[in-house]
Amino acid sequence: MTDTNKCGFSARILIILLAAAFCIMLFASLKARIQNPHLTVAARPQQGMAGSEAGEDAQTVGKLMRQVAENPQDIGALIHLIEHLVSAQNWDAAETFAQRAVTMDVGNSKPLYLLGVIQHNQGRHKEAAEALERVVKIKDEASVRYSLGVLYIYFLEDPKRGVEHLRAGLNDATASAELKAAIQQELEKTPMPEEAQPAPAKTDAKADKKSDKKTDKKAAK
Repeated sequence: MTDTNKCGFSARILIILLAAAFCIMLFASLKARIQNPHLTVAARPQQGMAGSEAGEDAQTVGKLMRQVAENPQDIGALIHLIEHLVSAQNWDAAETFAQRAVTMDVGNSKPLYLLGVIQHNQGRHKEAAEALERVVKIKDEASVRYSLGVLYIYFLEDPKRGVEHLRAGLNDATASAELKAAIQQELEKTPMPEEAQPAPAKTDAKADKKSDKKTDKKAAK
């Protein structure tokens, strides 16, 4: 067996083992979805899914797991699998596959964005910001700028940098009206540190004294 075949076989075994473990975990207890992870990393979870919806989602994950196991180079299936794991808030599983997708297709911004969402939801905000900064370099989109703005303002205590990203997103001609309104709202409620005021101009002490003397002479007359 060649080294290439061995690597492919090892990858399939790893994915099959992960599939078995994570499918059991999904069927046992599927967590709540997050609202549209592609818009902002600050999304909040919805109410729990109905039983039928949870079952359908678990079946979809199982199908995608088998698809990726059969063809480890199928980046499309891998991304769909990550999205479903993110929706189920299976962060550890989602990160495992997201890291793999990032290394498989370095020019694809989608796995990197999903990785940022995952890291944010794990409380690793600095790493999330680093991932999203890389996304912007590959494909500059207003939604990613919005996510970065939220990260820097609310989680990394860097409002200046956050506002820079928000303004960049607001100036994106391709951004939807809804997204621009959300960005504008964030800009309006983000307090910015006051700019340093210029120091008052120094006055010529001698000139002031002469002026005072002239004023006194006129008053004496």
